[in-house]
Amino acid sequence: MRRYRPESKEFSEINITPFTDVVLVLLIIFMIAGPVIIKGSFDVKLPYSSSSGNIQNEKIAISLNIKKEISLNGKKVTEDELATLLKANLMNNINQDVLLNADFRLTHGWVVHIIDIVKSAGITKIMIGTTNQENY
Repeated sequence: MRRYRPESKEFSEINITPFTDVVLVLLIIFMIAGPVIIKGSFDVKLPYSSSSGNIQNEKIAISLNIKKEISLNGKKVTEDELATLLKANLMNNINQDVLLNADFRLTHGWVVHIIDIVKSAGITKIMIGTTNQENY
């Protein structure tokens, strides 16, 4: 029969090497997959224009994708949230400009509907986003 001896010590250390390996692998996976997931989730193909130029210092960017989803400065919003957020932004800056990036495959009626929401919020300067590269 084995007796307990007070002079013998038990092993009380935890080996964290496997845990560290798993955490590093997950970190690498998320670093690689993160931008792909974010970029791929809201794809907007702008219409072609030979006279398109670069817009500097736009404050508000509204994007519309083919699924009729709305993005305000990179964050997905609903139509009601869009109107509310635009009105809140207009309080801070009366001369607010809006850049509307609409997918070229959307119907004209949907784009006009979003323009109506923007105008009802009190914004009068609306710029239409285009690209100088053909997407077709």
